[in-house]
Amino acid sequence: MITRHIRNTAKSMLIVGLLAVPVGAASADAQSDWLKKAQLGPHAGKQDWKAIEAAARKEGKVTIYSVSSRIFKLQKAFKEKYGVEIEAFDISSSVQLEKFRRERKAGLNNVDVLFNNETPILQNEFLSAKMVWNFVPDSVAGQLSDDEKSPFLVQRWSSRVLFYNDAKYPKGAPVDNLWDLTRKEWKSKLLMPNPLEGSVMANTLQTILQHPKEMAAAYQAEFGKPIEFSKGLKKAVKKNPNLGKADASKEWLFRLLKNKPTYVGSTTKIYKNAGDVKQDNPPLAITTFSKMRKYKKGTLQAAPAYDVKPAFGVAYPTVLVIADRAPHPNAAKLLIRHMMEEGFKPWNVVGDFAARADVAKKQMEKFKTPPFEKLNLWPIDQEHVYDTKYSYLQLYLALRKYAKK
Repeated sequence: MITRHIRNTAKSMLIVGLLAVPVGAASADAQSDWLKKAQLGPHAGKQDWKAIEAAARKEGKVTIYSVSSRIFKLQKAFKEKYGVEIEAFDISSSVQLEKFRRERKAGLNNVDVLFNNETPILQNEFLSAKMVWNFVPDSVAGQLSDDEKSPFLVQRWSSRVLFYNDAKYPKGAPVDNLWDLTRKEWKSKLLMPNPLEGSVMANTLQTILQHPKEMAAAYQAEFGKPIEFSKGLKKAVKKNPNLGKADASKEWLFRLLKNKPTYVGSTTKIYKNAGDVKQDNPPLAITTFSKMRKYKKGTLQAAPAYDVKPAFGVAYPTVLVIADRAPHPNAAKLLIRHMMEEGFKPWNVVGDFAARADVAKKQMEKFKTPPFEKLNLWPIDQEHVYDTKYSYLQLYLALRKYAKK
């Protein structure tokens, strides 16, 4: 899926470029009129929630494309409280954007809110082309840091992290370094999403590739000597000069692919397969941190490997934006505020870290987890991930080819 996505990115960027330029004055006027009516973008002003709620009730519905199936848990209470129906679609972030892009090209305004974590593309192709608009409810603004209010409203921080079975290893994770994943004892025993089929896993690997110095230091700490590059990596970069020079992160990815990780399509299945206590030799797993909510003593016991160096995972924001020319802009605002306030409940689980500081503090106390900012996670760099999408794919395919030899 991601291969097709990368192939289509050039076309997508062309479409975005065309959309960014108004096709005649009528198009520009239509957007300007909508922004004035919706009070968004350059026309955003003081938030009159009494008026917003009244307008939302008249609109009667709000449509959301959601990266999380937990959105359906909000429908009943939201309808009862505000008289507004939530029409929700559970769609992965990358598919959301492609669907929204095609609808936009066809002149269809079907969606109001995007609940999405593919922020590199969202920022560089959609926000820049004024296809989506940021909206921060004033009721929560004081509990958010600047980077959680702009360029997007962050609802929560998600992450892909390394898990181990703590029923089998009650004294702690059997690995303490990302380089351990390349050892023979873990061959075909690392479960993870296929990075060619899921953008979040691709973004995770791209973030690790952004830290060659840290990976080189981790190699020396693990093996007691400076890193040595494999013949496969040397051949790959020699044959493909645009891949850049060999470095520790590329070497790690090459050895990881050589060790044949097992790809599983469902992040929930990955967690369950790693955490099942009824197995003698459980695998390790890279999956979504919030799957920890499924932890059950005596049944499913996959725990995060907090102490793995140089990082045990990659963090990324899950954001809320309003679609340009959304048919129900007031209901969109109301839903966004709800998802930041009482409607946050479905995501108030261990492994999902609220952007709101007041909620995050309560989470830390309730779940006995370290503060998010102290976790050994590498944050995604949206610009870097976006700018290196092509070169990453070329690198991944080249290393996979030589890893099979």
